[in-house]
This record gives sequence, structure tokens and C-alpha cells, in this order.
Amino acid sequence: MLLPKGQASPEFSVVVGFVALVFLIMMIIIFQKQSESFEFQVYLDAKKVASTIADNVNMISQNGHGYYRYFSVPSTLHGNTDYDVSFDRNFLWINYTDVTYSVRLVTNDVEVDNLTKGDNETNCVTNVEGRITIGTPCYLG
Repeated sequence: MLLPKGQASPEFSVVVGFVALVFLIMMIIIFQKQSESFEFQVYLDAKKVASTIADNVNMISQNGHGYYRYFSVPSTLHGNTDYDVSFDRNFLWINYTDVTYSVRLVTNDVEVDNLTKGDNETNCVTNVEGRITIGTPCYLG
């Protein structure tokens, strides 16, 4: 059976509109998943940086007076995300965008003279009579 010429155009428009709607929904879901993946990568980088610093501080704190160690941290997190490092009581805090990540330290006596960011930059963590100092160069008092 042949359809009248005027009938095919509305049906075609409905099919094209439905396909476009499905495509639009799929694109929204894909962009949302990409955003979640990006945020998770930044979180993993923040966790890695916090662990690097905390592990060095904890190790030097437990080894006692006169010990020191060199380490480096990246200049930015995944996707060129800036971050800040701070210490409060016995916690290390990594702040980036609107997120804060913390790691517990074994000591609350941490002083930061200068934490240099960059893969080619080195920081020194030292233990001088129980006081942990992060800076460049090493201060061995």
C-alpha cells in the first residue's frame, strides 16, 4: 500500500526528532561521566601528594633527631589543577578547587619553611630535636 505523499514527511520528522533526542541524552551522560572521571583523577593526585608528604614527615618523625630526607611534589594536580598544602595540629591538608583532603600525621610539631612544588624541585624534611621542618635546603641545626 502506498502512503500519500504528505504522510511520509511527518513520520520522518518524528523519527529524526526521536533519534536526535536519544543522541542528546547520550551526549549529556557521556559529558557527565567524563567530568566525574576528571574529578576522580584530581582526587587521586591529591591523595598521592598528601601521602608522599605525610609518609616523609611520619618517617622522619619516628626516626628521631638528625634524620632528613629529600622528596618532591608536582607543581599541579591532574588537569593543571592548583593546590595548597597546610598543616594544622597533627593533620596535613591538601586544598584544591572546592575540595579538601586530609591525612593524619604522627606528630603535631611540623613547620614549613618552604614547600617547593615541581617534579624537578626537591624539598627536605628534617628532624631537629623532635621538630619536623620542611624546607630547602636542609636545616640540620
